[in-house]
Amino acid sequence: MAGAGTPKTVSVILTPACNLRCAYCYQDRRGRGQMPWGTLRPALDLLLGSAQREAELEFYGGEPLLAFPLLQRAVVYAEARRPPGLRLRCGVTTNGLLLDQRRSAFLARHRVRTSLSFDGLPAAQDQRSPGSFARLDRTLDRLRLRHPRFFGKHVEVGLTLTAANLTMLADSVEYFFGKRLRTIHLNPRLTPDPDWRPDSIDELDRQLARVYRSSRRLYERTGQVPLVLFRKAGRPARNQTQEGRMCGAGSGLALSVDVDGQVTGCVLFAGSYRSESWNRLKPGLAALQIGRLGDPAFGVQLAAYPERARESGLLVRPPGAHSSYGRCSECRYRHRCHVCPASIGSGDGDPTRVPDVFCAYTSVALKYRDRFPRQPAKGDFRLPGPLPRILRDILSASGRKPVPQALTRLLEK
Repeated sequence: MAGAGTPKTVSVILTPACNLRCAYCYQDRRGRGQMPWGTLRPALDLLLGSAQREAELEFYGGEPLLAFPLLQRAVVYAEARRPPGLRLRCGVTTNGLLLDQRRSAFLARHRVRTSLSFDGLPAAQDQRSPGSFARLDRTLDRLRLRHPRFFGKHVEVGLTLTAANLTMLADSVEYFFGKRLRTIHLNPRLTPDPDWRPDSIDELDRQLARVYRSSRRLYERTGQVPLVLFRKAGRPARNQTQEGRMCGAGSGLALSVDVDGQVTGCVLFAGSYRSESWNRLKPGLAALQIGRLGDPAFGVQLAAYPERARESGLLVRPPGAHSSYGRCSECRYRHRCHVCPASIGSGDGDPTRVPDVFCAYTSVALKYRDRFPRQPAKGDFRLPGPLPRILRDILSASGRKPVPQALTRLLEK
């Protein structure tokens, strides 16, 4: 059981304020102000005192760059007080519109993983923030030119799939390939999408088929797999997903600290984020609140949290969970589906309803993930780029006989 002093990740909501009003944002509680240093410092100390060997400090908003001086102070403080045996990583999730030269230089200097919420082509990005594509496009070019090492290792993009940008999905992914981004996250809209129709899954299949083919070509040519969906390094891991368990928010290893110091197991349960439409969570939401950082009883509350979260039943798939595509209990991917507990039951009042966009994405994405080649583990020998395909062609041409299927499979691994 996870107890006090053992978190692996601490996410801090620096401010609930944001400079955008994205139509599909799950944060429907807007506010102002910033986290006081007297609240942020104990959150940092909690992470720095962790018994873990590796720890992650994540900055969220709203838009966290609206509180950039606070972020700077936190990074400098954490780096200065990091215990010798602790490997510390810092990250920020931002819409990127405030990422000017000064802020970029600081993030690069301190190797802060920077995840840009960016949906791709102009028409796709306009669904998030009209007219913002050109600014983000220039930002990516500037980062690659002025901070190449930072860009190559620490800059990521998160693309949110919605009905409005569905037909542009493959082109948007290829645009990011052209920008030479090393890490691209693709995630479905968390909340119900009113424009998603049951037959939208067919267009999603067409788009992801194109994404699969372009990703496969890139991998064969360069050995790179930017799209996290297709990263499968080393041997297949044994499926350890517990029946019905949807996420690890109840483990106590990942903590989120709201602007007022209230601690939960996930930023989505924080008061700054919590949606009034999350019908399934309302009755037992108190079980997902750990306590206020700095309270004398906080250590005891943290130690008791995993058991309390488990008993609440809110972090497991409810009996009868379903979408328009069928019942979760009958889905071939149910043991690999990590639908967010906050998204179930949101929108229409049915506490067992999974958003169709989430269900469709999971089933189609996992189908193409299963087809993608498994990459060698770190340290394994691997023929670079397209050599396996070239070698197969040479063998086939020189021998005037088809290459045996067993050898073809070996070359394509």
